[in-house]
Amino acid sequence: MKKILFIVNRTKASAMSIAERLVGYAASAGFDCDINAEFPVDDCAFDGKDICCAIGGDGTILSCVPSLVRRGIAVFGINLGKLGFLASYNEEISREDFICLVSGGGREISRSLLEADFGGKKYVALNDFVMKDSRADGISTFRIDADGEFIAACAGDGVIFSTPTGSTAYNLSAGGPLIHPQTRAFVMTPICPHTLSNRSLIYGEESRVRVHCLGGRSAFIADGRRIADLEEGSEVDISVSACSLKFLRLKGHSHFAILRSKLGWAEDPRRHLK
Repeated sequence: MKKILFIVNRTKASAMSIAERLVGYAASAGFDCDINAEFPVDDCAFDGKDICCAIGGDGTILSCVPSLVRRGIAVFGINLGKLGFLASYNEEISREDFICLVSGGGREISRSLLEADFGGKKYVALNDFVMKDSRADGISTFRIDADGEFIAACAGDGVIFSTPTGSTAYNLSAGGPLIHPQTRAFVMTPICPHTLSNRSLIYGEESRVRVHCLGGRSAFIADGRRIADLEEGSEVDISVSACSLKFLRLKGHSHFAILRSKLGWAEDPRRHLK
């Protein structure tokens, strides 16, 4: 019997009632279910689970990434937030579609992760790692090396290292490129660089980037969570992780349809002139 863990974001007014309805669907189909509405979620809550349904938004899924990856648990989300790139389904999901997802009737899609090595510890990120000056009036300076070769010095508000999945998030807002989510690569995008020549750079999946903090006081952030502070002399290694995160999707799911509907991508601006 498969076991489903429902992660419920209690700050969303209807989240618990949706969870209870979906638990009813699952139980009637023979699934064993647990509901967790605590934040942060205790890592032990994921033990013995096969599937995770996150009810809230993209941030709800991102908060679970390390625990999901360690156990190889597949995830899908019910979006009660704003955009919903990762949490693809709305609160009106039908019983038929829900059972299709948890019964293996849809598709399982793997998304690549980034791994960071800092201070003797390893971290993973589904969207991005960000090194950003934590002072309102400060500039941080970084030296970037890749595979033992000097790439650039970057001075400004900080730098983003994004997966293809995260390329639609902070990377995009900072002027970085969109990358198809099945691409095995990652992108480095400076945040407000203090020069005209510093632009995004895409690295291959075998690349290993070392970031040296040359000056400033920066926060080291993984998927929106501040995990450490960087000072002059700090070093962080960034690479594509050997692990991945599995998402459950219904057949017919389209990445480009989401880009068009959520971001207005490839929209003809002339239609606004009519």
